[in-house]
Amino acid sequence: MSNGDYGYFGKGDTGYAQYMTAFNRNFGDSSGGGGGENHNNNGGGGGDGSGCGCLIAIAVVVVLILIVLGG
Repeated sequence: MSNGDYGYFGKGDTGYAQYMTAFNRNFGDSSGGGGGENHNNNGGGGGDGSGCGCLIAIAVVVVLILIVLGG
């Protein structure tokens, strides 16, 4: 990217601006402060991204296996 080409985002200053906007949206802005908007769900439902849904699913599968093997 040393030649000012940011691939999908374009070239030059515009490409850099679009690249940094996407980067900060995906990985957070490390400069501190912020607008306080939540971009995680994009208006959709779902969890908070903590991974609890996956753990619950694993627990349910383990319990079902224990029920089948025990009975």
